[in-house]
Amino acid sequence: MPFDEEDAQLLALMGLGAKSGKKSHYPELKRRLAELERMRTLLDHAGDAIMLVTLPEEFLEFGNVSAKTLMTMSGAPGGRRLRDCLRTAGGRPVSLRELFPEPRNPESRAVLSLLSMGGPRRFEASFRVALDSGRESGILILRDQEEQISVQELLASSLREVEAERIRTISLTTALVEMKDSYTGRNQRGTARLAAEIATGLGMPPSEVDDIVTVSLLHDVGMMGVPSEILNIPGPLRPIDRLLMQEHCVIGGDLLVKEGFPDRISAAVLHHHERMDGSGYPDGLAGDSIPLAARIVGLADAVEAMLNHRPYRPALSRERVLLELADGRGRLFDPEVTDICVSLLSRGFSFKSPGEV
Repeated sequence: MPFDEEDAQLLALMGLGAKSGKKSHYPELKRRLAELERMRTLLDHAGDAIMLVTLPEEFLEFGNVSAKTLMTMSGAPGGRRLRDCLRTAGGRPVSLRELFPEPRNPESRAVLSLLSMGGPRRFEASFRVALDSGRESGILILRDQEEQISVQELLASSLREVEAERIRTISLTTALVEMKDSYTGRNQRGTARLAAEIATGLGMPPSEVDDIVTVSLLHDVGMMGVPSEILNIPGPLRPIDRLLMQEHCVIGGDLLVKEGFPDRISAAVLHHHERMDGSGYPDGLAGDSIPLAARIVGLADAVEAMLNHRPYRPALSRERVLLELADGRGRLFDPEVTDICVSLLSRGFSFKSPGEV
């Protein structure tokens, strides 16, 4: 029975037939086939779904076992378009052109939700373009991230709940302080408003501005431990009364530590009456050894107190406060913090909320 041309070439590769020549290529062919089979086995054992797609047609040339669990077809993937094999959780066909409109080398990434045998699941999609003998193909790898994303979402939800509880705690504490001493309560809210503006002017990120607001609303929480008789003295304090009043920083700092507030919050509350020249209290810190949050809140606290009525003196004029800030710049108050505060006051900053009379 005569052989056709293709059969003759195959026999030649195997070292058989008239065209075989002197050397058999069968061992080499067998070795390469074994390597391909080994590579396929390794890919099939990979936990990630791996697909080889022709471009730009997006025909699926290869899909490992994990990939086939995501496919809506059965049998070998060759010759089928990717859009016929993969569906999003919403039922839409998957298109690389839509998913990666401008694929970048070495790699493009995205997160998408796909239908799988176990239902909708979220995957990290990694896509790379490769050239083989001038032919363009795409390698698509899908890594199941459902459990990890779910854990992250649960953690984010828990953090939001903790933050909400923290805000409720701060609000309640501020209200309790105001019930004991209305001046202190108003001072905390006004200080928070000015301190937040100063922190924003310094270019601090939102998370740090939030910390400044928290410190401001709690900076006088230690006043709960100071006798009301001292808080309401309508004149200069006696030395013993002044010492008791100054203890509110330590009381407040200790209270926040016991309640589990971060060190950056409790330290700022503890040191908000420190001054740049070391003349403040409770520890006589100076310069940059005073936490920045304490420097901001300390100045905002002083400005709020000067601009508002107190039992022992009337409110100062804005012009007088600006003079006091100029005198205390660098000596009592941080120079940069002072400059921003002066700018805010000069532009008409008000402690009142919009609509408040």
